[in-house]
Amino acid sequence: MINIRYPVRKADGRDYKNYDELLTDIRKNAHGWWLLGISHYWHGGIHIGTSSSPASVLNQDTPEKSVPLQFMMDGEVVAWRVNRDYAAIECYQERPLRQSGTFVLVKSVYKPDEQDESSWLTLYQLYMHIAPLSEFPKRPLYRVTQKGHGVRMRKHSRHDDSREIVPDVLANKHGHARMLMQGETLTVLQQKSFLLELRPEPFALVQRLQDGKPAGDLFWVSMRPEYLEPDGECYVCLPEWMHHALNHGVFDDVVVPSAPLKVTVKAGDPVGFLGAQDLADEDNYPQIITTDYKAHIELLSLDEHVPDVVANVKGIKTGKQFIKLKLKRPLYLRNGEDEESTFKQMSAITRADAGKIIPRDATYPFTDKNGVTYFQIRPHTWMHQDDVEQLSQHDLAELNFHCIEAEHTTDFTRTLDERWVIDALKSISSHFDSEKGPASAQAKMFYDSLIHNAENRRPPDPYPDKSLDELLFGALHTNQMNIPEYARRLIVKHDSDWHSTREDTRWSSVFTVRDESPVVKMANGGFLDVTRWMDKVPPFASQRSVWHFHPLEFPEILRSAEFPKTPVNGELTPIEFIHFYNGDKIDDTDYEEAAKELGCEVAAIKAVAKTENGPYGSYFKFEDNDDYVPAILFERHHFHKYTNGKYDQFEDISNPVAGGYGATSIQYAKLIKAYALDKKAALKSASWGKFQILASNYATSGYASPEDFVFALSKSEKNQLKAFVSFIKADRVLLRSIRTKDWLSFAQRYNGPRQKGYDLKMERNYNASL
Repeated sequence: MINIRYPVRKADGRDYKNYDELLTDIRKNAHGWWLLGISHYWHGGIHIGTSSSPASVLNQDTPEKSVPLQFMMDGEVVAWRVNRDYAAIECYQERPLRQSGTFVLVKSVYKPDEQDESSWLTLYQLYMHIAPLSEFPKRPLYRVTQKGHGVRMRKHSRHDDSREIVPDVLANKHGHARMLMQGETLTVLQQKSFLLELRPEPFALVQRLQDGKPAGDLFWVSMRPEYLEPDGECYVCLPEWMHHALNHGVFDDVVVPSAPLKVTVKAGDPVGFLGAQDLADEDNYPQIITTDYKAHIELLSLDEHVPDVVANVKGIKTGKQFIKLKLKRPLYLRNGEDEESTFKQMSAITRADAGKIIPRDATYPFTDKNGVTYFQIRPHTWMHQDDVEQLSQHDLAELNFHCIEAEHTTDFTRTLDERWVIDALKSISSHFDSEKGPASAQAKMFYDSLIHNAENRRPPDPYPDKSLDELLFGALHTNQMNIPEYARRLIVKHDSDWHSTREDTRWSSVFTVRDESPVVKMANGGFLDVTRWMDKVPPFASQRSVWHFHPLEFPEILRSAEFPKTPVNGELTPIEFIHFYNGDKIDDTDYEEAAKELGCEVAAIKAVAKTENGPYGSYFKFEDNDDYVPAILFERHHFHKYTNGKYDQFEDISNPVAGGYGATSIQYAKLIKAYALDKKAALKSASWGKFQILASNYATSGYASPEDFVFALSKSEKNQLKAFVSFIKADRVLLRSIRTKDWLSFAQRYNGPRQKGYDLKMERNYNASL
């Protein structure tokens, strides 16, 4: 398999929780659309822009707060171009138009079957128009003097801008202050005055210099001149691959690194930041120059066997599993519970639902005593195993991925005249059927009519029917009836324009059409000159026609199995709403800092933890091949409360009466069952981690939503302690009682009035820890 990450993070630097959340932001961009751009030209990638990712523009004043783009997959850098500055395109304007030709190309290998190389697929990630070197600020370097040896390092947080008092001292794992060492070099990112012993003191936010570049954690140190002396300057926030390019010393030209310069990257490593692009509005006089920041991302392959991979000719069945609903098949109602369940066929059949694809683990497969498996496609509705297609993530064709091989392009400005557009519309139309209902029948008629009109158009036409152009464009970009997903799953082999210069005959119409403005001609010519790279990079130089994959959709299907897995009803099941445990454990220093912040004893905090998680610890792990998942207790009476009893027919997960908790091994089965009915209510109805805090307390625990709370607490034990401290501080009764060790008051508040002896357990655990 392959490590996959999204190419962008949210403005606050956090990962997107899921693919839909990412797509919601990407759709905010008014340009850079898949397959056909807003100019109706071929567009084999997507844009990340300021509308979707404003924090990915490099902030000159506080660069450390900017959020870089990140590589989507592990791989090897096979080409780059680093511009010293933006290219200046002369267009008779008051100033030249800026354009970035900075790019990086990464080769990755997807291995559906690790043992069978013939199943592998070579992919290339292209990140174009990223910020040139001139966008990266330089910051001064300082060397620690003899007097600076032993100066204490202090904590950095994102709230330091509003802080007046000096931050707390950083401690090592033994609880001792971390200190500077004479001779080490620090990069100063920011300078600020804090109050130290009620007197203002100059401090610097710094990062250590390692191998010629800033690296490691940020921290504050005293900026007194006797502690630090100037020692030059360096770039900050420069990605690792760009440091290699900087050391190589070739700028403003394509570089294909040789073996000694081998540069590898990991999914999630920084790519860089959005680059500026100036645009001239030729419809206004005097013409107005606007600036946008963007990056262009493509996912390419030169492999001839791409159609075979999509067709899964190897028959690989590993990875995440899906079901696909067949047309006009009966639906079933489940009666009874557990192994005594029976299924009764209803009169309803699949129509509009036909063709719907659902992750198998989201259908709670149930095998009855006759060995027949049923799948829940929505509450109270099940389907028989013979009435669905059971697919793996490698069955790409059945998952609606479709390969189209386009003829060679003769005119990049008339993409809508090319045959592949009709093939794409036919692929979309194939998903509609009059048997699926009126809406589907209407869509089928629309697409078939549009295909007929497109097939009967007679290109080339110097004055093409613009109304038909708009219909064709809209048919590929409408947001109706799952069409965006169908379009994203088109894989098109098409000529790339990264070979092109202004002399390329395929662009000649831009430079010969008389009614095209001189500004547009010069801007387009400059763009082609600045961004050209493909003819200089083997093996692309000899192959103009390249397979183009949607750079978000295709990796998403590859990463489908990359969630922590835990046993649910006997099957290892990926849990989409939690993060992989990173291994961070609470150490003595963490406990001491928490106790200091709460004004209580370390033993008091440990007593609560031991009482709440007992012998199970902070995480569950049941088998050798499952993952660590946060310890939870699902509480059915909370789910009843948050859903107003709507799902009380499922007594094990929704009940006005507390209890029926069951063994630890069934907690995730309950949670997932509830999650399918109401996601937010389900998460809020479970208590999480070492301190068993209900996710309904997300706000007082320091998080913006239940989802953020669960994601953070699943990631690390340290986050669980932070949430506990925040939660206790927000409640006067809890804070007072943990300080005074009034265990009865604490337990009644923490566990509820009917706390059933938790106070005695806490007292025993406290005494045992002394």
